[in-house]
Amino acid sequence: MVTTVRLTVRTGSHRDKKFCFCGATKCLIGRAPDCFVQLAGTAKDQLISRRHCELAIDPPSIRIQDLGSANGTYINGKPVAATELALMESAEAPGGTRTGQFVQSGDLVTIGGTTFQVDVVKKS
Repeated sequence: MVTTVRLTVRTGSHRDKKFCFCGATKCLIGRAPDCFVQLAGTAKDQLISRRHCELAIDPPSIRIQDLGSANGTYINGKPVAATELALMESAEAPGGTRTGQFVQSGDLVTIGGTTFQVDVVKKS
């Protein structure tokens, strides 16, 4: 079974854009040209830092870390500290170790004026 992590932009100037991850990777999100998820080009994007946050993806789990952004990173409207938090489909990390904050598939991550929906999709 293949597990994909999909980020779908729900609000902001990049609405409906999708980013999919099938394997383990790290992903920078921000306005800088070296960001895999680059959100730049409009006035609203100025609310997003050059290197706003980083995702450490290992489907079905995602760790998110705010990189000291000016306007913060939010999960379901609650601020993320500038420390790693886990976004996972289940409430436990592999090996049963509980770390950080856990978010279910379908929850929302907001940076600046842009909100992503996080989905963990399993295909056989």
